Amino acid sequence: MSAERVMTCAEVEGLLDAFVDAELPAPALLAVARHAGGCEACDAAVRELTALREAVERSVVAEVETLDLARVWPAVSQGVERHDARVEWRRRLRTVPAWVALAVAASAVLWLRSPEPEPARLAAAPRRNQAVIERIDSSGHFELRRDRKYGTTLIMVSDQAGQ
Repeated sequence: MSAERVMTCAEVEGLLDAFVDAELPAPALLAVARHAGGCEACDAAVRELTALREAVERSVVAEVETLDLARVWPAVSQGVERHDARVEWRRRLRTVPAWVALAVAASAVLWLRSPEPEPARLAAAPRRNQAVIERIDSSGHFELRRDRKYGTTLIMVSDQAGQ
């Protein structure tokens, strides 16, 4: 739109909201202002929209002043701390594969360096004052008694008659 051309009321009507909010480029602002200066209907519309904008602004400012923002910062701070804790856990979890590899390597070293197990013993050689009894054949009754204090074992065998 050229500054020389005079705008019509229909053109200005579509631009009034943007004109009141000063959202138009400078040449368009100037053209709407020139038209509204010469047209009583458009001038009244501009004044009405300006008054409405100022009333809304006062209402919003009054509402903002009544807001209690005392609990906002602690909630924001708590959210930031939770986020930081999550970031820390993610960082720690990224290092888990390294710790697992280290544990596997340490286990392998210990397993490879451990001594071989001793072969199982079938029977120990008897010591002095000791006898090894592998089998008792008796048609009668026998009884084993152990003395835990001295480590001795008493074997009593009797025949069928109980003698």
